[in-house]
Amino acid sequence: MERRMFIKMAAGAGLLGLVFGVSKGRASPRLRPPGAEHEEAFLAKCARCGKCAEVCPLSCIQIAHAEDGILSVGTPYMTPLEHPCDLCMKCTEVCSTGALKKVPKEEVRMGIAVIDKDLCIARRDDDCQTCYRTCPQYGKAIKLEKFKYPVIDPDYCTGCGMCEHVCLGNPKAVHVKVREQEAKL
Repeated sequence: MERRMFIKMAAGAGLLGLVFGVSKGRASPRLRPPGAEHEEAFLAKCARCGKCAEVCPLSCIQIAHAEDGILSVGTPYMTPLEHPCDLCMKCTEVCSTGALKKVPKEEVRMGIAVIDKDLCIARRDDDCQTCYRTCPQYGKAIKLEKFKYPVIDPDYCTGCGMCEHVCLGNPKAVHVKVREQEAKL
């Protein structure tokens, strides 16, 4: 293969990766801020202005770059492991396009926490209730099975990520997934 042809093919593959968001190991959809609609509607409405990230008091909201795909560039996303959301809802107040809708805190469904039972400290017969006690939806989103083992209730979990952030496991036993992603697992 000629060098020029190889370079053209590599450049084409890189461009496809950017368009479809598969370059640099981008394996899963991003967790969107509170009040975001499903991904297609969100991408269509988001003005990519960054106001939601600017107003976020805990710096929970990050802005997507090219590695997330051309369609996602400039859109907000969250990484609860680093910065969980306290559901202040200030981001919905500054969104002028309706990409982030105002909803009551208890109705937010950004994602869903998933507990890996093999990594959960409480399931290894150690005393740990950190995720349960820290959850903003105390006693609802995380319940204790047999008064000891944390279990996520998807009807109440907002996907705020507090449980993932405070998990004492190493590696973490709790991860927040995008709800559509969790449905496919």
